[in-house]
Amino acid sequence: MKYIVRFNNLSIGIYNVISNNCVEYAVDKDQLRKLEKEGIELNPMLKKDFTGKAFPFFDNRISNSKRFEDVSIGYHTDPFTLEEIK
Repeated sequence: MKYIVRFNNLSIGIYNVISNNCVEYAVDKDQLRKLEKEGIELNPMLKKDFTGKAFPFFDNRISNSKRFEDVSIGYHTDPFTLEEIK
């Protein structure tokens, strides 16, 4: 499954679950520069491309949100959401 990663509705990257043992996170560096110009500093792990076994920051949001129907993927406590690409 593939997801658009958003920060306050600004697309900051793509999160791709390739298999149970492999995920990819590709950052949109242009959008990150926009956030930095606004004075918003993201966690360093969200500012780099990643390929590996798991990325808990996103994996937990996806698994926790699947428990509920018609709920966006994310937490009400922060501005990050994921939107599935179909």
